[in-house]
Amino acid sequence: MRGACVGLLVAALLPGAPALAKEDQPERRVGFSVERSREVPNDWLTAVLSVTHEDPSAAEVAGKVNADMAWALGLAKSKSGVRAQSGGYSTQPVSDPKRGNVRHWRGVQQLVLEGSDVGAMTGLLGELQSRLQLESLSFSVSPERRRAVESELVAEVIEAFQARAELVRRSFGAAGHRLVEVQIATGGGMPIPVRPMLRTMAAEADLAPPAVEGGTSRIDVSASGSIELER
Repeated sequence: MRGACVGLLVAALLPGAPALAKEDQPERRVGFSVERSREVPNDWLTAVLSVTHEDPSAAEVAGKVNADMAWALGLAKSKSGVRAQSGGYSTQPVSDPKRGNVRHWRGVQQLVLEGSDVGAMTGLLGELQSRLQLESLSFSVSPERRRAVESELVAEVIEAFQARAELVRRSFGAAGHRLVEVQIATGGGMPIPVRPMLRTMAAEADLAPPAVEGGTSRIDVSASGSIELER
């Protein structure tokens, strides 16, 4: 076993012997980044509603909140294409600012709705507003469409990174290049709130279903890294 190790060491020291590992040359590294983006129609609607009750009795408050939320969840789950789940719940005492004692109790719970069927969602919101308050409404790209678009952009950005690496190699007159590292990041597509429109509607309309426009979102994918130029 020892003879084999010595023979390997000698072979590595002989003139013209192949290197065991490619030598690192940090001074010949070049770093750069590329990005690809796409405007995608928003097809996902998220709404947050809440129910609020006040009463001298904490138990009464909890009962009223629970009753309204059970009604809202039942109505929402009867609609196809709508995801519904209850959100944060809190019961807090409301004190008299002068006397400092508890004047009454306030209970609040949220309901979160999501879906891609805008017509079904807005119609449901019109019904729910008879007992709940609409807090916010926002559009975004659905998870399924976002994953599909990101996959396409990742392929595009990798191709662009390879093309940029080849351009750098030719520009520096290098014989070749090797990839040192690359990182791929995704971003964009943040939800677009439409709350200002809802405030106007609340003041001028009698709990009508909200008229909304989805718009588009920009999804970004970037690749950043470095290559090492070969002599």
